[in-house]
Amino acid sequence: MKEILLERGGNIVSNDKNVALIAKSLGSTLAIIVTDTENSISGICQCILPKSVRRDSSLRDVLEQLRLLFKQMIKLGSKTQNIRIMLCGAATYLEEPPDTALGVMLYKRVLAVLKQSDMKISGEHVGGPINRSVSIRVGDEKAKVLLPDNKEILI
Repeated sequence: MKEILLERGGNIVSNDKNVALIAKSLGSTLAIIVTDTENSISGICQCILPKSVRRDSSLRDVLEQLRLLFKQMIKLGSKTQNIRIMLCGAATYLEEPPDTALGVMLYKRVLAVLKQSDMKISGEHVGGPINRSVSIRVGDEKAKVLLPDNKEILI
């Protein structure tokens, strides 16, 4: 099994069933995992900005990343009605002021964008003061979350 590690702020999409897509050490960043089991296509994007702060920034905001992720999925043959969406990360830390709580801001922004698009989340492991990683084997229905104590759960 080949593993492809996602860079912060990046997107990966694959239709190779011999590949696992991985986003490590999410912290307050948010991984959006999408999979189409019928067409064996999966993807992950790791969001680090809820909204663009500058138009010339090389960092994409949530809306731009979601558009790119779904565009890549469709280009490989995915059908929107087959896509399952999962969220992982968006940690919150003690005594974090609301205006700097990046995880909370990212999560709320993704919920708003998905609601506007009439898309639903089918699984998530978000919030709390923990760092976690997530992976999905291309074409699988569920993603695997790795917690700090090496416990694994499926979402």
